[in-house]
Amino acid sequence: MAFDGFTEPRPVRVEFTERDATVTSMTLVLEGLEESEPAQWAAELVGVECAQLPAGAVVNDVRMHADAERLFLDGFGPEVRLAAVSSPDSAVCGVEFTGQAGSTWHVLASPTDLGAEQLAEVRQAEGPLSSLPARLSAGTWLVLPNGSLIPVRRNRDSQTVRVGTRRDGLGRALPAKPATPRPVPVRRRTAVAVAGAEGFTVLAPVSEGRRTSGWGVGVPDSGEGVTVSYRVPPLSVSGTFAQLPASPPYRTVLGGVLLVDTGTITGSAVGAYVVPGESGMQPSVFGFGVLGADKGIGPPPFQVRGIALGLGWNSRLRLPEEVEGLADFPFLAALDDPGAIGGADGDPVEVLRTLTAGEDAWVQPAQDEAWLAAGLAFSCFDTVFGRALAAVQTGPDLAFALLGIGSAELPRGGKKKYAKAEIALEAVLKPKSGEMRLSAALTPASFVIDPNCQLRGGASLCIWYGPSEQAGDFVFSLGGYHPNYVPPAHYPVPARLGFDWDLAGSVTVSGDAYFAVTPSAVMLGGGLDVQFHSGALRAWLTAGVDALIQWKPFAFDMGLKVRVGVQARVKIVFVTVSITIEVGVSLRIFGPPTGGEATVHLWFISFTIRFGARRDSGDDLLDWDGFKDMLPPPDNLVRIHPGPGLISDGAVGGGSDEAWLVSSAGFTFTIDSAVPITELYLDDATTPAERGERVGVRPMGETDRTSTQRVTLLLEGTPVLLAEWDGTYQRTAVPKSLWGTGSPNQLPPPGEQLVHEQLTGVQLVSPAAENGATTGYISAEHLAFDPMEPGVVPLDADAEPTGPVPGRLPGGEAIGRIADTVDAPAQQAARGALADALGAAGVDLGTLDSELPGYARVSQISFTAAPLLVPAG
Repeated sequence: MAFDGFTEPRPVRVEFTERDATVTSMTLVLEGLEESEPAQWAAELVGVECAQLPAGAVVNDVRMHADAERLFLDGFGPEVRLAAVSSPDSAVCGVEFTGQAGSTWHVLASPTDLGAEQLAEVRQAEGPLSSLPARLSAGTWLVLPNGSLIPVRRNRDSQTVRVGTRRDGLGRALPAKPATPRPVPVRRRTAVAVAGAEGFTVLAPVSEGRRTSGWGVGVPDSGEGVTVSYRVPPLSVSGTFAQLPASPPYRTVLGGVLLVDTGTITGSAVGAYVVPGESGMQPSVFGFGVLGADKGIGPPPFQVRGIALGLGWNSRLRLPEEVEGLADFPFLAALDDPGAIGGADGDPVEVLRTLTAGEDAWVQPAQDEAWLAAGLAFSCFDTVFGRALAAVQTGPDLAFALLGIGSAELPRGGKKKYAKAEIALEAVLKPKSGEMRLSAALTPASFVIDPNCQLRGGASLCIWYGPSEQAGDFVFSLGGYHPNYVPPAHYPVPARLGFDWDLAGSVTVSGDAYFAVTPSAVMLGGGLDVQFHSGALRAWLTAGVDALIQWKPFAFDMGLKVRVGVQARVKIVFVTVSITIEVGVSLRIFGPPTGGEATVHLWFISFTIRFGARRDSGDDLLDWDGFKDMLPPPDNLVRIHPGPGLISDGAVGGGSDEAWLVSSAGFTFTIDSAVPITELYLDDATTPAERGERVGVRPMGETDRTSTQRVTLLLEGTPVLLAEWDGTYQRTAVPKSLWGTGSPNQLPPPGEQLVHEQLTGVQLVSPAAENGATTGYISAEHLAFDPMEPGVVPLDADAEPTGPVPGRLPGGEAIGRIADTVDAPAQQAARGALADALGAAGVDLGTLDSELPGYARVSQISFTAAPLLVPAG
């Protein structure tokens, strides 16, 4: 039999207990090991991860006993006795170790918090589990003679994480835990025990009540830097300062970590000053701090449980490249536990080392760059817990990011959990790189019904635009891609959506599903896998369906498979024979034209039946009418966008509804086309102003085609010479499934789904206004004025305003109102009546124009902004 951690199989003895012809329990004995194994290895056999124990704590004999509900383990060594009990809901391990000096040490370990009832069930009459506390928190604890519990610190250099060794009380594999250890919370760092060669060393006072208040100075556990602390219960503050080496061209890192604990509020802060090693370079500095509380602030529907803020100058913040790595991002983890801001076991120097050291440091010095981050931890109805962090990184790779992790479990307060979902979310926008990414993924902590039924999967939406080399490309993937589809290198590859359920150690059930959309195709599918194994017998059921659907012209390729099999190993004399029987069928359908093939597998016989059209029977090409249906509607096929200088794009006066009212100081407009342009003409020119590539029409099977576009502009019906305008021609990527070459029934090869650098539009800017050198001729009539008789001016400086209040109409309605009414019949009649009244009063008005068509026309182009209007009369 092989055990995890052994390179060679080891002999074991198995004993069965029988009652009434029924096996009631089983005992497995592993004794006489050639090489002693660490006691923590034996604890892992029953699902208990134990911190580093003294080097002499080793076992030579291991005995495991299982009944219907629990698993018992006993280990023995020269100076060690070990006992462990595991059930589906809990596990605990006790170790007694006697050093060479005769000192006896007692250690307890548990992966979960245990209450009085759970401890009473595992308490034994003698041995390491005979003396247990009233309650036991998750972790590894040193039990002192007075019953006090001191946390045992993990050894970072010797820590190992064995995947797949965690077992529950029935021996079933539990989901693997993340390799990153959870740091000891800030408030527990007041006391810690460290394993040595022959025992433990306690590096902190035994209990809070016996600590000395006031100031203290010491050395961190790592031996690097200096720690200054101050304590006046319930306030506890400690700060560590250290000097670490820096990568060239920087000389050194001067950093510090501050930890604060008030009993109800905990906080931490970290900062560093990076000294440059070359002249002309600026120093780099950053700081990040977080405050958290077990009890939230605010009403139950939404409570704030933590806040965080960080800033870096001449500094670069590395964001997680994949959403699955969010749990390891120290600034986000600190919102859940301020002591987890970085490093293992909350060691302050390790915090700085994790954040600033190495090529993959989270914070790196970078000249002329800066970053800002702010975070929030919260809960909703005390059921959903989340933490989110927003970050901005300046510099050549400008980025805006929103990172978060949310979780919920049911029931919230019960000992046994029936469901837990923990989702990591990431949204990143990089304007200079032309990339937008939205991603989500279930973490390994997610399960449903049973902790062994682990949920998995992720989703991503990515869009590339503007300056990106992949501009015009996009992808949406929920659980990955079709098995036969090879995604381009820049596409994200989220994990399959699904579950893995180990039902009883001998039966496992797995299921998965996916859905994806790209510029050329859509794909979806799923599968189910059931496995049974018991000794020499194994059986399985595998089913799956996959579909790949291409855009118009419509093409599809779908597959379905089901396989059932059984395998048995039979020993005949000295020979072991494996007998395998499998029955399966697979069906593949493709089209158009529709065809397919069915394959039947019976034990050692397999045959295929083909029906309908063959896969290589030819391409299904579209005609022009069919291809037009794939294009945008005619109104959106070519789009015209007015830009700076537009005053109103509505109907003005008696003008056309399509006319623009623009400023005489300058105007800009843009034209973009959904069809790649081969030749773009301005005005009535016969020579193209810009040339593009000849294009293919893949759905029609056409190649080397020409697309032309002509742009003209009219000003009050008169053509404007666009050749004198400044033009900026736009080139983007277009889908190869539409505008490329090749068979329309096949997807473009990976990385070739776009045709790059295609001419798709132009931006035109009017020439700058030319101002004259003089004011022009001014006659004496223009300077004439009417003299006033000497006397008092009939105006009161203190008078209040009277009359109607001027009003502003929306958009260009004011200009339209003037153009519509200044020469309307009603206004002509009113002006005539006013002129007659003034004439009767003896006022000589001279010759008057009864009609004002010129004013109506000029009013549409004379205003640079909409005027205020006052009702007349």
